[in-house]
Amino acid sequence: MTIRPAPRLLGGIFAAAALAPLAFAWPPILGVICGLWLLLAVLALLEYRNLKPMLAGVSVQRRLPANAARGLPFVCETTVANSGSLPIHAVVREGVPPAALQGPAFVPLELAAGARKTITARLTIPVRGQHSFGPAWVRIRGPWKLLEAQQGFDLSGGIKVLPETYASRETLSQDQRARLMQLDKLTRTRRHGAGSEFESLAEYRPGDDPRRIDWRTTARVRRPVIRRYQVERHRDVMIVIDSGRLMGASVGNGTKLDCAVDAALMLARVALQTGDRCGIAVFDDAVRGYLSPVAGVSAMGPLADQVYALDSQMREADFGAMFAELQVRQPRRSLIVVLSDLVDEETSQRMRTSMMRLAKRHVVLFAALQTPLLAAALRGEVNSLLDGARKGVALRLLRQRRRALHSLRRAGVHILDVAPSDLSIPLINQFIELRSQDLL
Repeated sequence: MTIRPAPRLLGGIFAAAALAPLAFAWPPILGVICGLWLLLAVLALLEYRNLKPMLAGVSVQRRLPANAARGLPFVCETTVANSGSLPIHAVVREGVPPAALQGPAFVPLELAAGARKTITARLTIPVRGQHSFGPAWVRIRGPWKLLEAQQGFDLSGGIKVLPETYASRETLSQDQRARLMQLDKLTRTRRHGAGSEFESLAEYRPGDDPRRIDWRTTARVRRPVIRRYQVERHRDVMIVIDSGRLMGASVGNGTKLDCAVDAALMLARVALQTGDRCGIAVFDDAVRGYLSPVAGVSAMGPLADQVYALDSQMREADFGAMFAELQVRQPRRSLIVVLSDLVDEETSQRMRTSMMRLAKRHVVLFAALQTPLLAAALRGEVNSLLDGARKGVALRLLRQRRRALHSLRRAGVHILDVAPSDLSIPLINQFIELRSQDLL
């Protein structure tokens, strides 16, 4: 607890001191000044004795949700209670995370004896990861407002800020929700309509393939019955996320890495819901994380924990180390989904070579995240020599990028060339398409 003079006490002391020059004209005023100072000292001493029990009766509690979505508001509730016998005039300051858009607020409170009040704040944190809240500070003044007492309450706690689409589908736009619902229906339809794994018997309907009629059952029930098949489940799907420097590029609402993590978790959810096993790995110039494929929707928690706090580092991505890790830990033929980008042919040579070798053993889907800045430079008007040079560089980089993607496509790697902000839906659609082709 810290006790310090309030502005009123300081003002009284200086006001009395300001009368001191009058002592040259009227010496008895010195006695008046000393009397005022003595009176203030006595009142401050009495207030000091009152402040301690007043602050001892104050308690603070904070309630936070365990998770929040990136860039979306959540509610933080702080309850201040006064169990003392005197009313208090308090000011409460919250220790919010530095990444929060809202800074610490000073909230004044009037609390009667035995009363409590709850302060509700709507906070927004635009950065994924684990964020910590600091202590809450309560400052009260005495009855005569001569002294202030302040005390910090250790309410240390944290909140997980998850990708926005993964954390809360309710916050999506109507268009995004509609597209996701269509994908869910499409997933269920294709799960039953293709593949070679027997699922069930069903009555024949016009349009069904006659080659799937089960003649033995048809003879027993005396009506046509067909065999229904589904796409083989329990296949391995590995999602590989690049966290190198290229993924730190801003794309408006976050970075490429934010879009990749969000899309990866949505894809993982679809894969687990359709019965596949899903794992996730992270790399830049080395392997930064690896979680082998696991089954069941309950595995979404460990998968999200693996990547929700992922941050882009200023390192050049090297897929070679990730390739070696996959060769050792993923011997079973799998669908490997790589979320990354290519700049040009020269700097991506090693990555392309590794993916081409990987495609001989696995089904590889490479989601190449475009750089909006290059497209904007290409569309911009040329008003100076610098604009022309900028447009020329962008044109050359985009041409080399197309060549690099083309070489991967020719080597059997499936390519999804898409803007980062539009990644999720096309990625899931491509995944469904590949799984329905029964390539694993």
